[in-house]
Amino acid sequence: MSTVSLLGYSMVYGILISVITFGINLRKGLAIFMILAIGGIMTDGLKRGLKLPRPSDIDVRVIEPGQQPSGRLVDFGGANSFWSLPTKEAIVAVKNQTNWSYGLPSGHVSAATAFLLGLLFFYRKKGLLIFSVCWVILMALSRMYLGRHFIADVIGGVLVGGLAVLIAVFLFKSLEINSYKKLKPPAFSRISYFVIPLVLLTPFIGLLDADNIGRLLGLIVAYFIINQIGQNSDSGKTWLRVARIFIAVILSLVMYLILNYIIKAINWEDTQMADLVTTFLQTGPPFLVSFVILRKLNFYSN
Repeated sequence: MSTVSLLGYSMVYGILISVITFGINLRKGLAIFMILAIGGIMTDGLKRGLKLPRPSDIDVRVIEPGQQPSGRLVDFGGANSFWSLPTKEAIVAVKNQTNWSYGLPSGHVSAATAFLLGLLFFYRKKGLLIFSVCWVILMALSRMYLGRHFIADVIGGVLVGGLAVLIAVFLFKSLEINSYKKLKPPAFSRISYFVIPLVLLTPFIGLLDADNIGRLLGLIVAYFIINQIGQNSDSGKTWLRVARIFIAVILSLVMYLILNYIIKAINWEDTQMADLVTTFLQTGPPFLVSFVILRKLNFYSN
């Protein structure tokens, strides 16, 4: 079960997105990453707003594998029945914490749901549908088994992930992701109207997830510029696709390390806006630069 949960962290999704984007279809890969970002914005916003506890934080009877039953905020703060919430004492204890890791909804489950439903939206295969259902259920069970979530948390994760996909489908309607047509700027108005208010409100509303808003903005900008540059095909032999993935990952890693060095040298103040700008720079430019270099090297059709 620990292995299943480990496969739900951001690094794994980063690898999968890189494979899809540069090995299969660049536009669909960016779109699926946008879906994950939208899901992340919703998940973190709800976590910060609801501030509900995790089982392992409020009940000494819940022990994470390999951990000692210590450091609980409340000894017996679990719910008294299947459908009830944790005790009032437990909820208050968690809400009094700062920068805490809250429970509802499950980020692992919402990300798994958003990612797999995003894949299903673009690749409607029966085998993928069966795998998706099984994997989301397995991820939910693993999070409960490890004492990190209640059943309400994982159900909430499924709902948030599904809603993220529905929002994304609405926003993507004018982007014609299944084609290689160069779009005029008005085609991006719908998704711009969604992200720009979030960017402007981020410094003032603590519930907004600056990291994922910056990530989403970076992806939209990268998608727009790539569309304007032009791309006629994602085709290529297996070795070419593997080479694209490898080069893109190396370029992204180098840019990430350089950016982190610059940020540490500048010593930015730790604010919502600083986080937004950081993730914007960590997300958009690497995709864009990788595409431009691969195109110059004739790894993509002009």
